[in-house]
Amino acid sequence: MNIEQGFHLKPSRGVIVHLVSKGSALLAALLVSACSILPGMHLSSPDSAARAGDGGAPEYRVVEVSGQSLQQIRRETEGIWPPLPPSFQSVTPAKRPDEYVIGPGDVVHVTVWDHPELTVPTGSIGGNIEGASRLVSSDGKMFYPYVGEFQAAGMTVLELRDYLARSLARVIASPQVDARVIAFRAQRIQVTGEVAQPGVVTLDDTPKGILEAISERGGLAQTASRRRVLLRRHGETYPIDLGGLLSGSRPVMNPKLEAGDVIHVPDQSNDLVFVLGETEKQASVVLQQGRTTLTEALAEVGGMDKLRADDAGVLVFRRPFAEGLPPTIYSLELDNPLGLLLAGEFVLQPRDVVYVKATDFAKYNSVIGQLLPTISAVFQIDRLVNN
Repeated sequence: MNIEQGFHLKPSRGVIVHLVSKGSALLAALLVSACSILPGMHLSSPDSAARAGDGGAPEYRVVEVSGQSLQQIRRETEGIWPPLPPSFQSVTPAKRPDEYVIGPGDVVHVTVWDHPELTVPTGSIGGNIEGASRLVSSDGKMFYPYVGEFQAAGMTVLELRDYLARSLARVIASPQVDARVIAFRAQRIQVTGEVAQPGVVTLDDTPKGILEAISERGGLAQTASRRRVLLRRHGETYPIDLGGLLSGSRPVMNPKLEAGDVIHVPDQSNDLVFVLGETEKQASVVLQQGRTTLTEALAEVGGMDKLRADDAGVLVFRRPFAEGLPPTIYSLELDNPLGLLLAGEFVLQPRDVVYVKATDFAKYNSVIGQLLPTISAVFQIDRLVNN
C-alpha cells in the first residue's frame, strides 16, 4: 500500500504510523539523491573526448575550447560555404561590362543619319522614340526597310549596326548607322522569398549581381535571413554567403546573374541559436549578418543567472557540417579571464544549442523546493497520528 492509496482508503492509526515511517524512509532516500532526481533539463559533464555509439563510430565528440582548439574550430567553420564553380563571374565596380546580346522581346532603335525616312519610317510620332523603334520578335527576327527580315537575336549592338550598314549600302551611299537597345526585355531573372517586392528583374547592359537584384526588388524584408541566399542556376542550387556580402567582413563573390537565374532569400528560421539552462531567460537568438559570438548570445538573453548558473560549465552543442561526421560538444569555462576572452571569440553557427549548467547547490535547492509539499504532508500525517 502506497501513500496515495492510504489517503483514499482512510487507514487506521496503525496504518498511518506505518505510512509515516515509510514516508520518512522515502524522504531520506530522496534527500540523498536530490540532485539526480530533479526533473527538467540538467546535463552531466561530458568526460571523454568522444563517445562511441553501438556501431563503434563516435556518437559525439567533446572539445574543450582553448586558444589552440579555437583556431581549429575556425578552420572547420570556414568550410560551411562550398566554393562556387569556376564558370561564375563576379560583379565588381572596376570590371568592364560585357557587350549586351540582343534577344527576343528587346526593342531596338536605329538611326540612319541624313535619312529621317528610315529613322522614322512611319512619319512624325511626337517624340515617342519607342514607337519609332523595332521590336525583336519571339523567334529572334527583326524587320528593317531595304534590309528585310533578319535574325537579330544573338547579335551585339555593334554587330547589328555593322550588319545594317552593309545591307543599306546597296541603296544608300556610305550609310551612317547607329543602333541601341531602348527597352531590355529578353533576359530576366526571378527574385523570391523574403524581399520587399518579390518579382522579376530584367538584365540590361549593366552587369547585375545578387546584391543589385535584391536592391532592385526593394531590399530585404524584416524577416529575411542576413546570412545566406540561394542561387538556382541550370537545375543546381548554390548557397551564397550573404552575410559576407553585406558586412564586408570577409571576401565573398557577388555572382554575376544570367538569364533564367532564380534568387531565393530564406527567412530567419535557420539562423537561430538556442540558449538554454541557467540564464536570465531561455530564448532563441537570431544570427545577424556579422559574426555572433557566445558572449553576444548570452548577453542577448540577459546573461547567466547570478545565483544558479555554473559559469565553469557552459556547453555548446553543434550539429555536423557534413554527412558522416559526429556532432560536437564544445566546453568552455567562463570563471576565469581566459575563458571570457575565448567566449568573445567563439563564433556561433546556425542551430547551435548553448547550455549553461546549474550549480550542485542550485540543483539541491530545486529538489528541496519540489519536495516541500510532500514533507509538509508527511508532517501533517505525523501530527495527526500523535494527536
